[in-house]
Amino acid sequence: MPPLLAEASDVGRGLPRYVERDFARYLECGVLVHGFARVRCESCKDELLVAFSCKGRGVCPSCNAKRAQVTAVHLVERVLPHVPFRQWTLSFPHRVRWIRIRPAKDVLRGVE
Repeated sequence: MPPLLAEASDVGRGLPRYVERDFARYLECGVLVHGFARVRCESCKDELLVAFSCKGRGVCPSCNAKRAQVTAVHLVERVLPHVPFRQWTLSFPHRVRWIRIRPAKDVLRGVE
């Protein structure tokens, strides 16, 4: 990662600190050397080492997939009603979009 940081600082102002931090955490994600938990089955006494994750939001595909899965489960089990429903997406042409950008009370006036 140091060559990337050096090149970014040579080209311009460099990378923001949060980007550097996220990349550093991503490189350590799932690597046993950077921390792990030892899990043991009480019945068979088998042990397993589980590496710590970065729990990042931007760079790490593994942690992003986990976050998406947890969010989907939360939505299905606790937020969305247990009734049949459909999600509809309405798109306006680009010219009309700018006309439609108004406060919600103006857009929804007369709709009950």
